[in-house]
Amino acid sequence: FFFATFSMPATILCLGAGLVTAPGVKYLADCGFSVTVASRTVSKAEAIIKGLDNCKAVAVDVLNEEEKGKLEGLIESHDLVISLLPWTQHMPVAKLSLKHKKHFCTTSYIADEMMALDAEFKAAGVVSFNECGVDPGLDHMSAMKIIDKVHAEGGKIISFTSYCGGLPCPDDNDNPFGYKFSWSPRGVLLAAIRKAVFQEDGAAAELDGTEGKMIYDKFFEDTSVPDVGPKIESAWPSAFECHPNGDSCKYISIYKIPEVQTLIRGTYRNVGWCPTMKKITQLGLLKEDDISAFKGKSYADLLASKLGCEKSALKSATAEKVGLAADDAIIGRLEWLGLFDDAKLVKSPTTLDALCDLFLDNPKLWYQEGERDMLCMHHTFIVEKADGSKAKITSTMVDYGIKNGDTSMSRTVSLPLAIQIRRILNGEAKETGVQRPIEPEIYNPILEEMEQKFGVVFHEKETPM
Repeated sequence: FFFATFSMPATILCLGAGLVTAPGVKYLADCGFSVTVASRTVSKAEAIIKGLDNCKAVAVDVLNEEEKGKLEGLIESHDLVISLLPWTQHMPVAKLSLKHKKHFCTTSYIADEMMALDAEFKAAGVVSFNECGVDPGLDHMSAMKIIDKVHAEGGKIISFTSYCGGLPCPDDNDNPFGYKFSWSPRGVLLAAIRKAVFQEDGAAAELDGTEGKMIYDKFFEDTSVPDVGPKIESAWPSAFECHPNGDSCKYISIYKIPEVQTLIRGTYRNVGWCPTMKKITQLGLLKEDDISAFKGKSYADLLASKLGCEKSALKSATAEKVGLAADDAIIGRLEWLGLFDDAKLVKSPTTLDALCDLFLDNPKLWYQEGERDMLCMHHTFIVEKADGSKAKITSTMVDYGIKNGDTSMSRTVSLPLAIQIRRILNGEAKETGVQRPIEPEIYNPILEEMEQKFGVVFHEKETPM
């Protein structure tokens, strides 16, 4: 059932050797496929294929115009192409895959330019399969499983909220921010000023990233997430902070729920993160302004200059600026980070980069050897049944990384896609065109295998209202 039926093993080109690549490559190699991992840094690709049969590592720089011929040759000589590159680099690879009639797969959101290639992929008889990781990916699959069942029974979806967070396992949650990084902090920090669009009680709403309309202005503490994961030593968090993220409204049509009144998709963070990031934004610390004059001066010098105060009064001036008491936990977090520090020196040219440096340089904000991450996803549906009665349905997944092994993030991102790739190459999945996993014949086999083989389980519960 897990092994390829090709007489010659099907060949897969995996572009990208980042932090989420390894589990999927191992799965595909174990299925008997021949996998080439290509990366700008070949040593990263070599580390991923170490000990695996039928795998090789090659160096290629997708962004280097001089290597375009090499990239095209690699695509032409494989049956299927995976792009685990940054989403901004998918389109040239997708177009080359299309040119040579090769299947193309990613875990990223479908961009408008990708959707525009739907007819061409269909005409070529191949698939562009996307949004098949965890978020997006398992979120679609676990939600559609419930939506399709409700609709099949003549019911309606009145409200749907869905939150997901990649966080430290509670056993390893040991810093005041309740968060640990695996890659550049910049993207996580800039989430504070991103837009979010959602629907609430029948009306579209937008948070545009301006003062008073930021995502962290609309966070709340969710105390409803059940402890359904494997046993841990620490107590399960009593609450998570959650906030809207991205464009939720487009899922009204994608999920085929025109009847829905409320639809919010968002992010989980540990308690304390959202209000702290809101104050960091209010202090102007996410601005990309020129602070090169402060290079070699202390963070205390920089912040005192921004606030127009003496360094000796920095803590109280910061508290006053953001409307907090000087002994507030948020001020404590800023102090722990080093913003009031007279010894830590500024080395970057913009305020945002200088803030990123504080997160980068603190080992407590990064996963250390033996520490585990956690993926937590929780859907809540309010449904109206065919007889007019109402019910609340929840679906919850909690997964932890493997101690000194694969992270939960890498497993839940790469394995759903790897399972679908096996099904494509074995002829089980026959879809063509630009696709995401929202149909039962796609999501059921992936969810079943994630549960049975990898222990990633969605726990569903229905409560009459």
